[in-house]
Amino acid sequence: MRAIIIATLLALTGSAVQAQEPTTPFADRTERVFLEGRRGPSLFRPGFAVGEYTGSASSRERSVRAPTHRSQISSSDFNIVSPSLGDVQASCQGGEAHTRLLWIEFQREDLAYTCAFSGAAPADARLSLALSRGAGVMARLQQPQRAGEMVWGGRTFRFETRQVGALPWAGGRTLGYVVSENGVDLGGVALGGLRPTFYLPPAGSADRDPVAVILVALFHFRDPANAM
Repeated sequence: MRAIIIATLLALTGSAVQAQEPTTPFADRTERVFLEGRRGPSLFRPGFAVGEYTGSASSRERSVRAPTHRSQISSSDFNIVSPSLGDVQASCQGGEAHTRLLWIEFQREDLAYTCAFSGAAPADARLSLALSRGAGVMARLQQPQRAGEMVWGGRTFRFETRQVGALPWAGGRTLGYVVSENGVDLGGVALGGLRPTFYLPPAGSADRDPVAVILVALFHFRDPANAM
């Protein structure tokens, strides 16, 4: 009888911890990992490492500037490898356009950045990012607002620009992203500091691989806000 009571108490305690876990700041539930540079296949495709995830990437951008129009289109190709993930290849492209009419600038909300995956990625894998208005005026003043989602093995992960372990203002640049699923924050990346910092789900978690792929894709996105 005592054993049954103890087992019941342990089960209830475990359920309580599980119920409270999503309310804990994700930075306290994740592993903080710094981006490391590695030697890549060529000078134009440097390597990188984020914890056990390694790979290489190449990025390109094209800018068009005229008296009434300017635009910037970026693309990147990268691969990411780990023992649990395998070798995933990604091809991403996108950009943002601004139209100017003399003294006023109209910003078109048509930012689009998409990634197609191959290799060890699930057949349904895809990522899309777009400009977002953000939660409020202060959020829009703090940094450019982006949001999107990635489908991965039947799961849908969402991400949005948010301050992550950095200064609250970035001079118009993106500070970082947070990844969530069903309203629960799973990880993020801080871009506003001197060294990009990734917050990954714990090792062994089913969330770790897809969150790592999302954050690496977002890191290699050459956001027009950071260049113009």
